[in-house]
Amino acid sequence: MSSSITERLLLLTRGFFAEGETSTLNHDEEFKELEDAVELAKQEWLAAQSYFDYATDPELVDHAILSIQVAERKYMYWLKQAKKYGLEKRTPQ
Repeated sequence: MSSSITERLLLLTRGFFAEGETSTLNHDEEFKELEDAVELAKQEWLAAQSYFDYATDPELVDHAILSIQVAERKYMYWLKQAKKYGLEKRTPQ
């Protein structure tokens, strides 16, 4: 695995939005990458919540709230993509 997770996620994301282009990853690898993205986003969300729990300065509390919102949206996005991709690839054609 020579490319970073970020590069692979960008490649995967482009595959969702670019019609007619083929990804260099096979379907199993793509789904694994999506699972990894979901798990990473979930961990970022949990870390943001933990950060909020320990923030005491009002400005840091504001930052923590925004961090939670961003992480939650990112998690929901990747979860939705994984579910969509999983259902599409498992339906008979």
